[in-house]
Parts: sequence; structure tokens; C-alpha cells
Amino acid sequence: MSSPLLRWGLVLLVCLLAPVGFAKEVKVRKAKAKGPRLVRIHSGHRLQRDAATAFERMADEARTAGQPLLVTSGWRSYQKQRYLWRLYRKGLGPKAARPGRSNHNRGLAVDLVVGSEEASPTYDWLAGNACRFGFRRTVASEPWHWEYRPRSTSAPEAGEDCLGRALNVEPTPAVVRQDAS
Repeated sequence: MSSPLLRWGLVLLVCLLAPVGFAKEVKVRKAKAKGPRLVRIHSGHRLQRDAATAFERMADEARTAGQPLLVTSGWRSYQKQRYLWRLYRKGLGPKAARPGRSNHNRGLAVDLVVGSEEASPTYDWLAGNACRFGFRRTVASEPWHWEYRPRSTSAPEAGEDCLGRALNVEPTPAVVRQDAS
């Protein structure tokens, strides 16, 4: 028969060693759930890799069209989002989503300088072209906030922009065939 002292010694030993095994498991889980893979875009802000690639293509085309896209915010840490949300709740800052619910936390949202109103040339360019790159405006009261949502953002019809306006495509010159006689 084993003595009660030996049994309690084994129980104590198991209790002391068990947390070590659990701690390793928790660290592995945390490492896997660290967050999105972020890359820097031309402005120095960061976005999730696919969003960054699409944004850079969109920014290049906008720049070619004379509408450079200036980024004011991309990915935000949970702490930064919490700070902005608290300011908003106190009436000291602009509208901000609850931390953990913003696509800025996921690296999928970007805030851009669009001018003071929706009628600005930059906003007009974005409204007419962003869907081709998987971006769309998701907050009605924020014309500067655009999110990368390629699966749920419809591409425009052929010959139209994202707003359904006809594209100004210059006609190609007609090819004149000369028959050999």
C-alpha cells in the first residue's frame, strides 16, 4: 500500500508540472493567431498583403489619371483602435468602430484624403474606379474610408465605370483595307 504522503507528493508534483505544459500550448496558439500579414504601401502605412497589392495598383492608376491617393490611415493596432474609439465615445474624436470590429485592425481598410466633400475630383475618381481593384466605400458618413472586399465588390459592366457611367474611350481609327487588283 502506498502511503498518503506519497500520494499527496505525486498530486503536488502533477500540479506543479501541469501549468508548464499548458503554457507551451497557449504560446503556440497565440503565435498562430497573431494577426494579418502586413506589408508597407508607398505612404508608409501598412495593409494586409492582398489589400496592399490591390491598393498599389489602384494608386498607380489614380496617379496616372492625375489623382494621387494620399493615405491618412491603414492598419491600426487594437490599442490604437481602442484609443480612437474612446475619444469618439467621449465626443472628442471622429466616428470610430469598437476595437476588434474595425477592418483597420485586419489591415483591410484605408482612409484617404478626398477633399472636403464627395464632389472632389479624388472622390469622384475613387467612386468610379475603386471597385475594379476590390475596394468600396462602406461607411456612408465617411467618404474617406475605403475597404478591400474583393469577394463582395462587383466589377463594373463592360464600357462602364463603377458608378455605371459610360467610359470615355476614344474610338480607334478604322482600318482601311486595300484590295490588290
